[in-house]
Amino acid sequence: MQEENVRTYLEKKLDKKRIAHSVGTANVASTLADKHNADTQKAYLAGLLHDIAKGICGDELDRLLNTYGIVADDTEQQNPELLHGRLGAAMVRDELGIADEDILNAIRWHTTGRAGMSLLEKIIYLADLIEPTRNFEGICDIRALSEDDIDVAMCAALTQVMDFVRRKGFALHPNSLMAYNDCIKGGKTQFETPTQ
Repeated sequence: MQEENVRTYLEKKLDKKRIAHSVGTANVASTLADKHNADTQKAYLAGLLHDIAKGICGDELDRLLNTYGIVADDTEQQNPELLHGRLGAAMVRDELGIADEDILNAIRWHTTGRAGMSLLEKIIYLADLIEPTRNFEGICDIRALSEDDIDVAMCAALTQVMDFVRRKGFALHPNSLMAYNDCIKGGKTQFETPTQ
C-alpha cells in the first residue's frame, strides 16, 4: 500500500484537523515502534488510519454499522463515538484492502483497549493519546513512560483515560477495565487503581 493512496483516502474521509492528528499519531507510533522493536511501517500505517471513522454519526453511522454487521454493545449505544475503532477497522479492510490483522486490531482497539493487547495495539493506543497536538495534565509523564516501558505507560494511560471518562459522566467500556486489569495482573503499574 503506497502512502500516497492512504493520504488521498484520508483527505476524502477526514477534515484537516483530524488529518493533522492522524499524521501526528503515525509519527509517534513509528518512533515508539522503533524504540520497542516493533514494525515501524505497520505502526505508521495504523497511526495514519486509526481515526478513519471518527466523526461518522447519525444515519451514516447506522448504515455503515449495518453494512459491516457491527452491533453496538450497551456502552457503545450510550456513547456511539466508541464505535469508530471497530468501524474504522472494517472500512480499512474493505475499502483499502488491508488484511493485516495486527494493523486492523490496532485500529479496532485504539478507543477502548482490551485485555491481551499486542505490542502494536499498545503503541497505537498510546500514540493516539500522546501525539503532539494533545495537551492534558499528566501527558508529559505518559510520554516519558512510553519511551521506557510500554506496559507501565499503558497502565498510566488507561488510568488517565478511565478517570477522564468517569469525570465526564460517561459509562466506562468493559474492555477498558479489562485492559487495565490486564496491566495490573502483569504487575507493570505503580499507579492507583481508578475508583469504581
